[in-house]
Amino acid sequence: MCYNIWSERGESMAQFDEKTLKSHIKAGEYYPIYLMCGDEDYLKKHYADMIASKNVEPAFESFNLQKFDGKGLDLQDVFEQASIMPMMSDKRCIIVEDYKLEGAGEDTLSQISAYVESIPDTSIVIFHQKSADFSLAKAKKAADIISKHGAVCLLNKRKGNDLIKPLISSASKQNCTLSVQMANYLVSCVGDDFNVLINELHKVCGYVGGGEITRSHIDAVAVKTDEAKIYDLTKALMAKDFDKAYKVLHTLIKNKVSHEYIFGTIVSTYVDMYRGKVSLSCGGRADELAADFDYGKRAFALTNGARDSSKIDLPTLRKCLDVLCEADMKLKMSSDDNVIVLEQLMVRLFLVTNGERV
Repeated sequence: MCYNIWSERGESMAQFDEKTLKSHIKAGEYYPIYLMCGDEDYLKKHYADMIASKNVEPAFESFNLQKFDGKGLDLQDVFEQASIMPMMSDKRCIIVEDYKLEGAGEDTLSQISAYVESIPDTSIVIFHQKSADFSLAKAKKAADIISKHGAVCLLNKRKGNDLIKPLISSASKQNCTLSVQMANYLVSCVGDDFNVLINELHKVCGYVGGGEITRSHIDAVAVKTDEAKIYDLTKALMAKDFDKAYKVLHTLIKNKVSHEYIFGTIVSTYVDMYRGKVSLSCGGRADELAADFDYGKRAFALTNGARDSSKIDLPTLRKCLDVLCEADMKLKMSSDDNVIVLEQLMVRLFLVTNGERV
């Protein structure tokens, strides 16, 4: 859809999301200038490259497609290139990566404005903001100028079905079958960065070689996020597999994951289990508590928590929370080595889960 931003401040600027940009490209309606920004690196590069490939003949890319590193770049060089007639093609395409548009001075704004006012029909300029630090709000003046004659495209991470469907389709093209459940599991393991997801899916498909993708295939090949590894740690404790939990803990420590993050994620996982189990014990659904505790799109965590705690009773879970509370106090107040506190925490949680006194 095409919508406005900054409207709460009484200002507006036309902005494309992925769906609108896709329709725009499909219709062959190309603007002379684009700004690609957002937090999804894969989509920014994908659509910048797609616009270029749709307008520049592959045989003449060396003449008609040019990329600039925006750091220290003089925009005059860009616009001079844009004024050159294409060779054996209808269009030239110039991609500028990470040009500093935030807080652009009057000279830069005047250059951009003069260019978009008199841009030739034979050229397309794309500002591709690869950096995650880019701020559209701080680049508002430049973005306003671009939007008058072109498109500002905000390409953020896909969510829900928009993330799952392309994974299933990609697996199918590699002669593999990826169910919705397994696609969601892959996301839970490696995160929602689409570039990472596609790379990990390619690895899994190569490992499987064709056919149904299972949880064991994903576990064997996909590189998990730190959060997913900590989730594996708590699952191992629930399954009374101390050796695996201890191994995961020391892998995280070896990888220099902060002790605070490890502990905080363990706490969150146990809280999810407790809340999910309480909801089920009252005859409800685990995810019904999502709104009460502001889970938003993480409602699945409550469902997963209820499932993972199926073999442990509520009194035992409460004791686990008490153990976590005591560890929290030690980490904040004690001079003890944090690694030792985490190791002791693993032992105490394991003992509690096994019904032993601590």
